[in-house]
Parts: sequence; C-alpha cells; structure tokens
Amino acid sequence: MADQAAGKSVEQLKGVRATAKRSFSRLVNSITRTHEDMTEEELKDSFNRLTMEAEKVMEANDDLEAGFITELEAKPDTSEAAVLTEQQRADLAKTASECELKLKEIKTLVREALWANFGSAELSTALQAAEAECEHVAAITPDGNYEVYDFVLGHLKELVGVAKERYSKWKHWIPSGIRRDLQSNIQKLELCVPRLVSRKADFLEMRIKEDADHLSSLPVTSSCPMPIIKLKPTALPKFLGNKRDFHRWKKEWEVLQGQAEPSGSKEIKKFQLLDSVDEKITRELRLTTYNTADDIFRVLENRFGNQTSIAIEIVEELQRMPAVKSHQPRKIVELIQAVEKALQDLVDLGDTGAIKNPLVTKSIESKLPETLKKEWLIYVADSRNTVTPEKRFDSLLEFLKEQETIYEQLDHLREEEPSKRERVELKHSRTKFTKSGSDEGCVVCGDGKHKKKLYFCRQFKTLKLAEKKAAIKKLGACWSCLDVHDKGSYCKPTYLCKNPGCKEAHAPLLPMP
Repeated sequence: MADQAAGKSVEQLKGVRATAKRSFSRLVNSITRTHEDMTEEELKDSFNRLTMEAEKVMEANDDLEAGFITELEAKPDTSEAAVLTEQQRADLAKTASECELKLKEIKTLVREALWANFGSAELSTALQAAEAECEHVAAITPDGNYEVYDFVLGHLKELVGVAKERYSKWKHWIPSGIRRDLQSNIQKLELCVPRLVSRKADFLEMRIKEDADHLSSLPVTSSCPMPIIKLKPTALPKFLGNKRDFHRWKKEWEVLQGQAEPSGSKEIKKFQLLDSVDEKITRELRLTTYNTADDIFRVLENRFGNQTSIAIEIVEELQRMPAVKSHQPRKIVELIQAVEKALQDLVDLGDTGAIKNPLVTKSIESKLPETLKKEWLIYVADSRNTVTPEKRFDSLLEFLKEQETIYEQLDHLREEEPSKRERVELKHSRTKFTKSGSDEGCVVCGDGKHKKKLYFCRQFKTLKLAEKKAAIKKLGACWSCLDVHDKGSYCKPTYLCKNPGCKEAHAPLLPMP
C-alpha cells in the first residue's frame, strides 16, 4: 500500500480511504442483517472477508498519514520536523478506533451465530454419545463374554474419536466461557478409554475360570474317540445398499437375530445391526450416533425403504432389458428369470400391481423372440387357456415358465455340440475373418448388416469385458480397432480412441490394458 500511495495527493488518499470505509461498512451492515439466515460456509466466508476489508481500511488510513507528512515536508518554509495538526491526528485516530471496534463487534457476532446455529449441537451430540457409551461400557460386569466387551469397547473408541474431531473443528469458535469445560470433557474421555481397555484382563480371567469350572463339571467319559461334527456358524445377512434387497434383508435379519439372541438385549441387537450394515452406509448416515436398533432401522427405512420408488425401479429395470433373438436360448432364459425375480421382489413389497400393468405386460411381450411371440399369441387365442385382460400377465408368466425348461435344454445342447467350424475359427482367426463368420452375420446379435464391424453392434457395447474379448476372438477382429483386416494392414484411425492422454492405440469400447 505504501508503494501505491507514492505519487498520490492527500485528496486522492482520502478518496481511497473513503472507498475502503464504504466497502467495510457495507459488509458490516450485510452481516448484521443476514447472519441468522446464513449457512455455516457463508458465515465463515463472511468472517474472512470482514478481516480483509478491515485491513484495507487500516492500510488506507496509514497511507493517508504518510501523505500528510510528505505534504508538510514538501513545503519550502518548513525547517523543523513535520508535525500533524491536532485535527489530522484526531481524524486518523478516530478512523482506526472505529474500524477496530466494529471489526471486534461483528467478529463476535459471527462467532456467536456459528456456535449457536451449528457448532453447539454438533459438538454436544458427539460428546453426549461418547459419554453415554463410556458409562455403559464401565457398567458392564466382568464375565466370560470377552468378545462382546471388546466389541462395545471398539465402538466407544470410534465415538471418542468423533468427539475429538468435532472439538478440533469448532475449537476456534467456542465461546471463551465454556471452552475450558468442553476441553475438560474431552480430556476425561481420553482418560476413560485406557482405563476401560485395562479391564480386558478381568474378562479374560473370568473366561479362563468359567472354562475350568465347565471342564471340572463334565463326567468322565471313555477314551475312545468320538466323531465330531463341525457346524459352520450362521452369519447375519449383510445389507450393501441395494434398495431392492432392503425389505427382504430386514425380514431375514430380524428372524435370524431373534433366534441367535433370544435374550432380547437392546445393546447387543444394536451392535449386531451395525455389524450387518455396510461400513460406507454406516459412515454416511452416521448410524453409530443412534441409541437403539429401532432408530437405526428408521433411518435406513427413510433412505432405502420407500416402497413406491423401489417398485418403479424394479419395473424400469425390467423394461430396459433388450429384446432377444430366437437363436439366443440363454438370453431367453435370463429374460424369463428376470420377470420371475421382479415379480418376487414386488410380492415382498406387497405391490404386484406395478408389474401387472397392461403397459408393462405389453413391454415384456415385445422383448420375446418372434417364434416365442407367435407361440404366445396362439396360446392366448386358445379359449381353453382362458386368457383375460385382467389375468394376462399371470397367464404370460405361466406360459414363460413352461418355456423356460425347453430353452434351458436348448442352451445345454448348444454347449454340448462343439462345432468343428468354430474350432477352426478360434484357431486361425487371430487377425483374419473366416468365411463361416461372414455367412452367419454378427457374432453377438446375428445381424448381417454389420457382421464384420463390431463397433456398429449396439449389443456389443453392453457386454462385460470378458464377453467382449470372447466375441473379438471368435470373429477374428483386430484388438485395436475392432475391424477385420489382414495382420499387416493398418488400423483405420476413425475407429481408434481419440483421447490424447492414451499412449497406445485402442478401441473406445475397450479400456486400455
């Protein structure tokens, strides 16, 4: 600022200071009016901007003082050191004092708003959860159940870590009157954990004692070896975040948990539920902060259990399936099984009407191959089958189940009859297209329009990487451009990846190896 002030007149420096004061005053007024409605990020940003604007005012004030002195020294009749007038000193002091007071006042206002609206609840919740868990762990009486104590102790460590993290985040915004008390609470939690960890020895000692008592109470048996049957323990089902599986998972979990823990302990049920939910979901929804399994189920239900959205998702996924051809028995079986699974999922939701909608039934019919579609229409026309509009979906599903076994057998026959022509192709088609492939059409969808050009096949784009590689190998296409050409020929640049970051030529539909 001193360099910027050089060469400016006093009047210009006064103008710079007036501009800085106006900008500072506008920001002060804006914060004063809207601080109660600001978000956490907006309040912190306003705090930083306030400091910057105040610094500009103070620097402009210092530059003006330097300008006054320079102007006095420039007068030819001045032999003594330049001294500011009383009015000039008062003006400079007033500006500095008002700026500092207003800065301190608004900073305090922003701190109080941040703490009252955001920090207090967040830190208090974390501290209360950690303190309550600390009391709970301390109240557990040492017994032989060492694993349960170790589990709840690990959960306590997680909650204490969360509380310390929240304290570090809000440390600079905590009012000075309660900062010492909160710091003391954090220190108590840190001291509590090592003391509770040392109690593990008591649990291990009780375990050893119980095992010894149990062995001494057993009757003396024959030394003849007895056959031992080892049963694998049944684990509770784990929820990974798929909405379609939520209600079925919840029902199975509650049944198995009730059988495994007949005592009905709320604490054990809560910890078993947390262990049965994916860690990513637990962190995202902060499930460890809830007190009971019922509260955790309520949060999970709100996120994953909306039956209407699940039903829509099931139907839309079914409608997105592509139509299948007559020469693809495996695809036909997969379509039938997808319809059966969608119906079963909707039965679990209690909303079968979503899939029995005439539009959905028509969409399923349109995906059938021509031969199967013809047989279905003949089935509908037969009066003995009594296919009515209201029961059209049920009749279609019954018809498809009968066809499923037939197409399963057709698929097995195709696998059990290796073609000599295919063996020749797999052996010699590394970079050259064979005549048999040309006659049959596309190796993926059977379409003759793009039989030698996999990059035009829509169905090829939806295949998994392993299936894509198998199709390329069967066709004998080039691994770089997916076209069929001689080994010595160059790849057409039109069908190569145009990403400048790729160091080697490859097709856009295949990732870099």
